[in-house]
Amino acid sequence: MKFITNSDELTSYINLNIPVLKDIKDISIDSRDISDSSLFICIKGENFDGNDYKNEAIERGASIVIADRKDILDLDEGIYYVPNTILALRDISKKILSKFGGNIIAITGSNGKTTTTKILKKTLLSASGTIKNFNNEIGMPLSIMKANRNSDHIVLEMGASKLGDIEYLSSIAQPNIGIITNIGNSHLESLENLEGVLKVKSELVQNIRENGYLIVPGDNKKHVQYWKSIRKDIKIITIGLDNTCDIYASEIDIAEPSSFKIKSTKFNIDLNIKTDLLGLHNINNILFSYAVSFLVNNDNNYFKRKIEFIDKYTTRLNKLKWFNDSTLFDDSYNANPESVKKSIEFLSSSAGRKILILGDMLELGSNSKEFHEDIGRYASKKNIDMLIGYGEYTKFTIENFLNDGYFYETETDLKQFIYNNVKSTDTILLKGSRGMKMERFIDV
Repeated sequence: MKFITNSDELTSYINLNIPVLKDIKDISIDSRDISDSSLFICIKGENFDGNDYKNEAIERGASIVIADRKDILDLDEGIYYVPNTILALRDISKKILSKFGGNIIAITGSNGKTTTTKILKKTLLSASGTIKNFNNEIGMPLSIMKANRNSDHIVLEMGASKLGDIEYLSSIAQPNIGIITNIGNSHLESLENLEGVLKVKSELVQNIRENGYLIVPGDNKKHVQYWKSIRKDIKIITIGLDNTCDIYASEIDIAEPSSFKIKSTKFNIDLNIKTDLLGLHNINNILFSYAVSFLVNNDNNYFKRKIEFIDKYTTRLNKLKWFNDSTLFDDSYNANPESVKKSIEFLSSSAGRKILILGDMLELGSNSKEFHEDIGRYASKKNIDMLIGYGEYTKFTIENFLNDGYFYETETDLKQFIYNNVKSTDTILLKGSRGMKMERFIDV
């Protein structure tokens, strides 16, 4: 059951005068998704105004419309006015969580947050939270409003593209457990450098509840010390592949399925794990999830069983039987320098001829050329056999790749090259920023 099921519950979270009790079966900001007895919230975007779709929402069955334009106010039709619908989302979701008695887990980071969120929702008993990758000032409050009020845990993903984003989201959530998955070179057009990324992701720390927990990667000791300096009244737990971390992985075998041990001298943990989730980066994602599970006293056997049965499609690294009976790993959803290196590391351990098809890494600011050059050198070091570049900046990657490198500016030419050159024994990894739409190359 959702937190808001009727108009009386809605008005307990926001100051609206709705005289007749109305059911609320669903909540949406997209008039196309409206069904009978839905709450429609009008949001203004760059290229649209949700207020203009209030009639369509009512025709589709919306019982209540919340708008922020006074000229469309119509109480008889169920259209109610608030000064700002995005702030209304904030206020409703914040009040919902203030009354929630379970654990609130907030996750941010440059990479891995969506996968960690998905793993947590599957491995925690009675958990709900972020829908898809709804992780901004609109999506996260919507996820909260749609969460199950009977859950023991609400898991929330938080994304950021500029300073203040995580401060805003975490002030809504007020989590008792926070996770920073990593600090990497992402959104540099607005954050400028790694220090800017560290600063915005660390905004989460300020809003963790007193005596709460922050779970972080232990591989960068300077970052760990920085997080410890921000708050003295929360506990910090480190995870990683190094036995100096509070919770770490050992005896790693990255075959399919992968296996490893979760260990901790500090907490007396020794747990065998088997999983279909691929790559070392997913071991970290599992460690983050286990740390939360441990803190909320989740049963180890339950966690182990759930991890074992989570399929590889939980993550964005999808294995496909591809053209000419080759093997394709589709990791095309997004890319930044750190995530590309992790993908290359994974590919380097694969069988057969190792081919990377790489699209541009976007939003890297003035250092885009240097980051793309570095990827070429790194792929050479990891013995990638062939690198195929697509876009504007991957030509610099190819120039710095020492093995078999090719650069294409058109989709047609790259697909023709794939058609002529991919063999049945090849392992191919497809990677690129969301804006590059690299999934177009799956269908050769």
